Amino acid sequence: MHRRYDKNHVPIELLRTFAAILDVGSFTKAAGVLGLTQSAISAQIKRLQLLVGGEIFQRSGPGLRLTDRGETVATYAQRILALNDQIFLHVGTVARILRTGLSRALVNRFMPAVLAETSQPGRRQPLLLRCDSSETLAKNLAAGYLDLAVLISAGSLPQPAQVEWKERLCWVCAPTFLLSPGAPIPLISAPESVSERVAIRACEAAGLTHTTAFLGSDLNARLLAAAAGLGFIVMLERTVPSELKIAREHYLPQLPEVSAGICIGETADRAAIRPFLSVLEALLRPPAEDSQHIRLPHRPTRRP
Repeated sequence: MHRRYDKNHVPIELLRTFAAILDVGSFTKAAGVLGLTQSAISAQIKRLQLLVGGEIFQRSGPGLRLTDRGETVATYAQRILALNDQIFLHVGTVARILRTGLSRALVNRFMPAVLAETSQPGRRQPLLLRCDSSETLAKNLAAGYLDLAVLISAGSLPQPAQVEWKERLCWVCAPTFLLSPGAPIPLISAPESVSERVAIRACEAAGLTHTTAFLGSDLNARLLAAAAGLGFIVMLERTVPSELKIAREHYLPQLPEVSAGICIGETADRAAIRPFLSVLEALLRPPAEDSQHIRLPHRPTRRP
C-alpha cells in the first residue's frame, strides 16, 4: 500500500514550505506565498520535524532562528529543490523562480529598472527579489537560499563574482546643511552596514570626531533624515537622489572605492541564469569610463 509519508522519504512539498518560510521570514508570510492556511504550514513543519528527528526552529527569542538540525536540513533542502526544479526547467514544463538578492545600497536607484526589465513579455523565469544587507545576502547565497545576488563590500566580495566592478562612495547631505566649526561629524547610518563602517574608518583615520545622528535599516528613512538636515549619509555616488547634494566640504575625509559584483550560488543553474545575468550587468555596472569592469572566468558549478 502506498504511504504518502514514508519514514525514509521527505515529501518535496514539506521542503518547499520550509524553504518558503526561510525566504520570507515567517509562517504567516509563507502561507500567503504558497496559498495555504497558517495551520497547514504549521502542520507541514511539524511533520518535517518528525521525519528529520527533532526541532528545526528555535522557540526562544524574537523572530525565526534555525537550530543546528535546521541549518543542516536547510542546506540539503535547497539542493534538493534546486535539482527538482531543474528537471522541470529542462523539460520545459514549468518556469523556475529565479531567487535574486539586491543590496539595499542599490534598491532606490536600480530596483525599478530591474523589475521593469524582468516583467517584459517573453521573460521565461519569474523573479523572487530579496533586498537586504550584502552580508545577509551573501550568507543566503552560500546556504543555497538565493540563486544570485548583487553585493557591495568595503574589501573583497564575500563570494566569488561572475561580474565585478568598483563603485565610488561620497558624503551626502541636505542642500542647506551647515556644520558648525569644530563640531563632530553627524553620521546617518544603517547598523553594521558597509557605509557605516567606511564612514567611521574614514573619520578615525583623519582624526575627526563623529557622532551618530540617525540610525536605521530603512534606506528611505535615512534619506529623509538627511533631507531634514540631521547630518551626512555615505552613499554610492550613482545612487544620490536629486533632492540631496554631494558634500565636498574640505573637512570631510576622502572615502575609498568599494567592490560590487554579481555572484552566483553553487546550486544555481548557470545556463538558465545567463540571460538574466546579462540584463543585470547592463543595468547595474557603471560605464567603462567611470569604473574598471572585470569579467571573471567561468567557474564550474559543484553539484551535490
